[in-house]
Amino acid sequence: MARRNHLDDFTRGRMNGNLEEGRTVTSVASEYGINNSVISRVWKEFQTTGTAVRKIVGGRPRTTTAGGDQYIIL
Repeated sequence: MARRNHLDDFTRGRMNGNLEEGRTVTSVASEYGINNSVISRVWKEFQTTGTAVRKIVGGRPRTTTAGGDQYIIL
């Protein structure tokens, strides 16, 4: 199974800076030892959102069921 490590925001910003300077995705990937697809995804996300910072997603909002509501009323 593949091991997944998240990139910190500083590294993501440096990668985007290298790409803005005109370097190729392949050269940036070889410098950081990361696959080209990861660099491409970070670059595409930067171009659409304008930031290199990852959003913290908490998941689906929690709600109570109809069965659970009866215990809240009591």
